[in-house]
Amino acid sequence: MAFAHDHHHHHHHHHGHHHDHDDAHDAPFDAANESIANALRSSFRVLKFIMFVLVIMYCFSGVECIDENEEAVVLRFGKLLPGVRPSGLSRAFPYPIDETIVVTTKRDNKLDVRHWPQVRPEQEGQPLNKVRPAGGLNPAIDGALLTADKGMVHMHWSVTYRITDLRNFVLFVADRQAEKLDDLIAGVLDNAAIRVVSQYTAEEATRGKTTEIAERVKAAVNTELEALQSGVTVVAIDVPKSSVPGQTIDAFDMVTRAENEKNKLIRESDQRARDILNRVAGAEHEELIAKLNAYDLAVAEERAADADALRAEIDAMIETRVGGDAGRAIREARSFYTRAVQQIRGEVTEYQAALAEYLATPELFINRMWEDTRARLMQQEGVTKHFIAKQADEVRIKIGKDPEQRKLDEQRKLQQEAEQRDFSTPQQLHTVIPEE
Repeated sequence: MAFAHDHHHHHHHHHGHHHDHDDAHDAPFDAANESIANALRSSFRVLKFIMFVLVIMYCFSGVECIDENEEAVVLRFGKLLPGVRPSGLSRAFPYPIDETIVVTTKRDNKLDVRHWPQVRPEQEGQPLNKVRPAGGLNPAIDGALLTADKGMVHMHWSVTYRITDLRNFVLFVADRQAEKLDDLIAGVLDNAAIRVVSQYTAEEATRGKTTEIAERVKAAVNTELEALQSGVTVVAIDVPKSSVPGQTIDAFDMVTRAENEKNKLIRESDQRARDILNRVAGAEHEELIAKLNAYDLAVAEERAADADALRAEIDAMIETRVGGDAGRAIREARSFYTRAVQQIRGEVTEYQAALAEYLATPELFINRMWEDTRARLMQQEGVTKHFIAKQADEVRIKIGKDPEQRKLDEQRKLQQEAEQRDFSTPQQLHTVIPEE
């Protein structure tokens, strides 16, 4: 019994010792679990905050600020929404629901297109006859255009363009403004330049009508871009430089100089013609020439009534309006005519009065006329008067030689003497000069 009791006691003692041992071991595990739980709870809170921030950012990711030079369109599930978003704040659903495409539309873009031979960068500004004086062109690297006179020209195009219809641009060209657009415009310009330049000579394309060609190319490019619904418009096309091939520049320069000389002579001739016409007919010469040409045409076409009317207009114009030598001659002739008519009328009146007087008293009229004539003759200067006695039977008057005739005879004599002189060469004169 005691054994049993002891045994029971021992067993009880052993059981209590085992329980204390488990508690000692479980306490650290509980602290660790608590720490992990706390850490997880903190992590979850941070993660929820981050997720919340990400959700907020995602919700607002469709909002964009559009610059003043830009416009935007919105794609919803890949389909273009109507309307264009102007500058300012643009609201849209986040991707992949909506996608906002922003493109610069209110600023000009530049593009250079060259139909030019390949030269080194340091040779860009030099004439082609200096850098490419001889040799042919390689179609793979050298650009050129054919002309109407079976020639060839090189041209450098400077293109200024702008996106004017953003919806068409996004639908038919590109989502973003990139090299695709430049390639499109360059290709369209190539075709337009080939068509337009082929209608001009090489001289016109490089020196005479370059600006006109550039305008026609711009119109053709815009027509093609509009047909393609590209949403792009070319604002301007300039030609900073153009040239014929280097091998022919000298010949073209000679032609240009000859053309300039011809134009100069034509201008001088026109100016001389204007001066002559102004001197002959005054400022009204252009109108007078037009009427004369119309008169000649009416005569050639046998329109007698029109010719007579034009002749009357020309006569009236010459008599009243035309200046210059012709007008002066007309006025002098009219004045002479008036004076001559008046003089003749006066002489006729005087003759008729004298005739009536003569018929009435012939002898008295003759004596009076004779006395009047002798009195006028004696009163003139330079008249030598000789008084002859009535009883003289013979009178001799010696008249000296005319002084004017004497002067002419002396001039003629001096001229004949001068013609007879021997103007020998210095070598001939040397033979007759006495030696010293």
